[in-house]
Amino acid sequence: MNVSIETVIPYLYTAIILLFSIGLHEYAHARSSYKLGDPTPMLQGRVTMNPFKHLSILWFLAIFFIGFGRGKPVQINPGYYKHPFRDELISSMAGPLMNFFLAFLSALLLFWYNRLIDTSLQDLMMGQFDLVTIFLYYATIINISLAVFNLLPIYPLDGYRLIGVFSKDAYNRMRNHANMIMIIFLILLMVPGNNLISDIVLTVSEKIYHVFFVLFSFIFY
Repeated sequence: MNVSIETVIPYLYTAIILLFSIGLHEYAHARSSYKLGDPTPMLQGRVTMNPFKHLSILWFLAIFFIGFGRGKPVQINPGYYKHPFRDELISSMAGPLMNFFLAFLSALLLFWYNRLIDTSLQDLMMGQFDLVTIFLYYATIINISLAVFNLLPIYPLDGYRLIGVFSKDAYNRMRNHANMIMIIFLILLMVPGNNLISDIVLTVSEKIYHVFFVLFSFIFY
C-alpha cells in the first residue's frame, strides 16, 4: 500500500499540535492552581511545559480512534485556596484560556507568514496553503476546538464549573451526580451517528475562526 505525504501530514500535524496544546492546557491548570496556593501540582511535577509530563498515552490515542481524549488530569486540592470556589474556577478556566491564546498566536503567525511570502487574501480564503500555512491553520482550529469543547458546561469538562457562577444549586446537583453524567457524556460521544456535541463544537469553532480571520485580514491586508 502506497502512503503519500499528503495522507500522512494531516495526522502528523494533528498529533504534534495536540501533544503540545494539551500539554500547555494542563500546564495552565497546574500553574494557576500552584500560584493560588495549592502545592499539589508542584509536588506531582506538573508545573512544567514539558508536554510528556501531561501525556496520557491511552487517552491521546483515543482522540484518533473515538474522537475524544484528554491529557493526564491535573490534581488539585481546593482546601489550600483562600477563596475555594473562585480560585477553583480560575484554575479551571486557565486551560481553555491557554488554548484560546495559542489559537490567537497561531492565527497571528499564519497571517504574518503569508503576508511575508506575499500570499493574496483571496488565496488564503480559497485555502491555497503551503505546508507551513497548513500547520498554522491546524494549530489555530485545533486550539479553538479544544477551548470550545472544554468550555461545554458538562462534567468532567472545565466548563461545568461555570454553572456555579449562575446557579450554585445546579452546580452542586451536577457535582453530586458527576459519575452518571460522565457516563452519559461518554456514551453520547462514542455512539455512531450521534454528532450533537461535535456539531456544536464545530459550529462555534468556525465562528470564532471567522472572527480571527476578519481581524487579521484588516491588520495585515
